Amino acid sequence: MKRFFLIFSTILLNPAFCNAQQVKSPDEFLGYETGTRFTFHHKVTEYCKYVAAYSTSARYESYGTTYEGRELGALIISSPENLSALEEIRNKNLIMAGLAEGTSTGKQLPIIWLSYNVHGNETAGMETAMKVIHSLVSGSYEGAGDWLRECIIVIDPCQNPDGRDLYVHRFTNAANLVSNPDGLSREHRDGWPGSRSNHYMFDLNRDWAWQTQAESSQRIAFYNKYMPHVHADFHEMGAESSFFFPPGAKPWHEVITPWQNEFHTLVGKENARLFDQEARLYFTKETFDLFCPSFGDTWPLFNGAIGFTYEQGGGGMSGLAYKKESGDTLTLKTRIEGHYLASMATIKAAYENRDKIISEFNLYFADNSARPQFSYKSIIIKGTNPESDLNDMLDLLGKNQIKYSYAGNTGKKYKGFDYLKNSYGEVTIEKGDILISAYQPQSRLMQVLFEPDSKASDSLSYDLSAWALPYAYNLNTYALEEKIRPDEEKAGDQTDLKSPMPERPYGYIVNYSDFNVLKFISALHQKNLRIRQFLKPVRIEEDTYERGSFAITRGDNTKLGDKLDLVVKELAEKMEVSIDPLTSGLVTSGKDIGSQCTPEIKKPVVAVLAGKDASSSQTGELWYFFEQEL
Repeated sequence: MKRFFLIFSTILLNPAFCNAQQVKSPDEFLGYETGTRFTFHHKVTEYCKYVAAYSTSARYESYGTTYEGRELGALIISSPENLSALEEIRNKNLIMAGLAEGTSTGKQLPIIWLSYNVHGNETAGMETAMKVIHSLVSGSYEGAGDWLRECIIVIDPCQNPDGRDLYVHRFTNAANLVSNPDGLSREHRDGWPGSRSNHYMFDLNRDWAWQTQAESSQRIAFYNKYMPHVHADFHEMGAESSFFFPPGAKPWHEVITPWQNEFHTLVGKENARLFDQEARLYFTKETFDLFCPSFGDTWPLFNGAIGFTYEQGGGGMSGLAYKKESGDTLTLKTRIEGHYLASMATIKAAYENRDKIISEFNLYFADNSARPQFSYKSIIIKGTNPESDLNDMLDLLGKNQIKYSYAGNTGKKYKGFDYLKNSYGEVTIEKGDILISAYQPQSRLMQVLFEPDSKASDSLSYDLSAWALPYAYNLNTYALEEKIRPDEEKAGDQTDLKSPMPERPYGYIVNYSDFNVLKFISALHQKNLRIRQFLKPVRIEEDTYERGSFAITRGDNTKLGDKLDLVVKELAEKMEVSIDPLTSGLVTSGKDIGSQCTPEIKKPVVAVLAGKDASSSQTGELWYFFEQEL
């Protein structure tokens, strides 16, 4: 009796045990059985925060907001001891990868990252995430306690909240009181645009490398804080399909390591074991290859992790229940169970191979820095490229943690591959040229993004087969086999010899040089400034301005008074545009400022035709271009 009392007292005094027992299941928290209805995104966010508040084994981190204002966040799950040392563990992982400076201290634990619902209408993912979370923090799944002691597990329940809620709103609006499994019924029909994509109708699963969308850039900035060792991305495919898990189909990109390949097989075997126990159908090595860097399996692979795609048969048209051609009914509960088994198989396989995962991760980045396999050891991007295009690409490199610098060896001539001419030629390195060296932690990712011709072992690929950045940005770029040293001095330290800007000039002139100028003109239009455009080249003193250049005059904008100068200068600085003062309406040669050859341009009003007969992705691209880029 005394022994029983001591054991009972120990359990009661253990806060981790008490918290685990107190945490409600998703069913208890939501008030309905998971899988019997679709859960709105905010309720899942509330559940994650609730778990973090009541369990010492969970911590919630918000990492951003969507275009429509929904919160992006993830739950980090581990033992209380590991969570208390999370910052140290996180830093050590980055230091070992060469992506952070400092002295490595403490232990390095495998970081296992599970991401769900990147496509809004692939709804089983977010429902599954709640079930996985509860199984881990409650310790109800066999081995969960060991996993939490030895691993850091990150659960991102929904990568695309805007698309997710669009689907749930539509389904809820159209759903029958008793779910109708007939695929022709209204509840199985998504509207236009499809809820697969985000607010701007972009497919977020094709945005990992490019990070054009707010959800992608914020998620990957959060991802880069930890640099996980394993990343699994959970999807759904057609309702008539079974379940896909690794290994992936060919082609595999050549930078994928033997260990990454081997672990794909190990995870596949663990999935097969669990699926066999439940007599569930599945397939491997088909359809979903590992080649293009756009995806949630390939981009992590090129960042040292072992990335996986999981595909559960179902998708948007499945609703809560769908009658298949076989006559069987596919339910949301069945779809959730498939992703649940795959989630647990991934964590278990990672736990059992944790030492190897860490050692191979560290070796991946050490080899990148010391022994890059890319045949081109240096990429030279000419500093004379249009500034806005060059800055856009440098911004993308920064988001992908690819290091760059100004190129050294100025004045020297080298032979190299000229991207824009698609042939070998010569380049002389000049002050201001950008160097991307293959001798860096992200060498393999750099190779993937800059190789002129990607080598594929199979002619069929799931998506893109070419994507080299110099082509995408149309930049004058050369790939050299030599290792070029960086320039330690800052480029562009050139003294501005122009006269100081007068306080109240006649107006301002802007040479039409790059896209930043269009952003500047658009911003001026938003302020209702009147703008003139030169239809022919002009020369003002020693400076020549090409056809298409713009003039903002004081005489056209008298309503602004002295505010004109402040508005123009602030917007020019914000858009990184060089403006010159006009001292007169008279030009040295060409047509004067007030000429009919320099007419006022009207603020454009743009109409984009949209609807069920239009491509949603192309409509979204135009919408995004006007609102976010221009």
